[in-house]
Parts: sequence; structure tokens; C-alpha cells
Amino acid sequence: MIYNLKAKKKIYPALIILMIFCAVFTTSCRTISTKSYEISSPLINKGNSIIILLISDLHSSIHGKEQASLIKKIVAINPDLIILSGDVFDSTYPMYGVELLLAGISGIAPIYFVTGNHEYWSGNIHKIRDILLSHGVIILSDSYLVIEVNNNKLVLAGIEDPDREFFDNRLYNQRDSMEKAFRELDFLPAYKILIAHRPENIKVYREFSFDLVLSGHTHGGQVRFLFINGLYARNQGLFPKYAGGIYTHDNMTHIISRGLSLNYPRFPRIFNSPELVVIRLE
Repeated sequence: MIYNLKAKKKIYPALIILMIFCAVFTTSCRTISTKSYEISSPLINKGNSIIILLISDLHSSIHGKEQASLIKKIVAINPDLIILSGDVFDSTYPMYGVELLLAGISGIAPIYFVTGNHEYWSGNIHKIRDILLSHGVIILSDSYLVIEVNNNKLVLAGIEDPDREFFDNRLYNQRDSMEKAFRELDFLPAYKILIAHRPENIKVYREFSFDLVLSGHTHGGQVRFLFINGLYARNQGLFPKYAGGIYTHDNMTHIISRGLSLNYPRFPRIFNSPELVVIRLE
């Protein structure tokens, strides 16, 4: 039998490269990363910083046995506030993954929630609200709270997903509801945060006096590669402008989480790991 050694020498490097690519691809789809941002503002007292944890687009995914991987990371971050910016529940997958998460993080810090489209698509919005309330989660429904965190005065506001109009209240209009709920904040001297699931509506959010907007929805564009920040996002299409990361609009900062979903959409994440976002205000 005659062996072709030259052919083998060509095949082996190709196999090694393929194996490395598959390993990186698999890891990028499953392993939770932590993305950190620091924001400075004269409205935050010197020496009294605030750590905000942004959780978005879990889609009822389970990370590790009974959410152990995710809960462990959250405990290590030790945030002052935990924000759930929509699509934490999924319209198809069971709610069990969210219940595991809430049971594991309740008591770490105050938790605030706004709806995403999937909470409405599920057809179980009332049950979802009951689950959240049973775990002490504060639901912000076109409403705001003035809170004190580490001797800092904050306004924390949240808006309903626009799909409320189609699944819960045919008369609902997000822009009109924001005008009624938040216009009075224009002259309030405090650092103002808006939680809004959909980043593509930033033009509307900019009409108000918020300093920071926290969003999700895009899943990071699902695919990232080299210069491509995201390949596709719902409501934005190919190469979305607001795929994930930090954006500045005059005096407003906009942070978009790439989300934690392993379930939805069915197309896998590629070089786009599930993400926890940590924001340090100082």
C-alpha cells in the first residue's frame, strides 16, 4: 500500500484549523460573557458609584444546571440594581428558566422589569406579571420611581413594549404614553434612566430628558465577524445600526445588551456570546 505523505501534510493543518474554528464557534454560542461600561456624571456623588446589572433577552434559556452558571456570575457582580429589559420570558419555551433565575437572585438587589415583545406574544402576560411580583420584582409600566442608591438620587423609568397595542390594549400608543408619563421629568434634578426594550425607537426616547437608556431586543445581531457588529436584528434588518454596545446621542447614553438567549431565534449565535452587561455610574 502506498501512502501519499504530501496529501497528509496538506490535510492535517486544515483539520486542525477546522477543529479550532468549531471549538471557538461552540464556545461563542454558549459561554456567558460580561461586558462592562463606565459612565461619569456630575449628578452622581463623588465616591458613591452605582453598579447596575442589565439582563435582557433570556428567552427562558437555562445556563448550567438550574441556572447555576448565570446565578453565580450575578452573585459575583454584586450589583446595586438589577434591570430586566424585556424578552426575559419566551413566547414558546416554558417559564421555568425565568423562575429558576428569579429564585436564585431575589434578595441580591432590587429588581426592575419592563416588557418585551415576547412577553406579549406568549399570551400569558397576566401570569408573567404574577410570577414577577411573587419574586419581589418591580414592574415599570409606563411609569417611573425616584429612588436613592448609595446616597444618589435616581429616576428609574420603564416603558411597555409597543406590541401591547396588538395583544393587550388596542388603544395603546407608546409615544403618547411616554408623553403623559415622563414629560414632567424634564426639570427634575436627578440622574434619569429609561428602560426600553427596543433600541430602534431611540428617536422617540431622545425627545425626553433621560441621561441613560437601557435596551435589548437585537440579540447582538446574532452573528458577529471581524468588522460586522451584527448581521441581522428584528425591526432593523441586515447590518443593524443598533446591534449592541454603547451609543451616544448628544447628552444621552444608550446601552444595548446582546442578550442571554440560547433558544431564540433558532439560528445559533456565531462569535456573539450570551452577555451580561455591567454599568458603573460614577
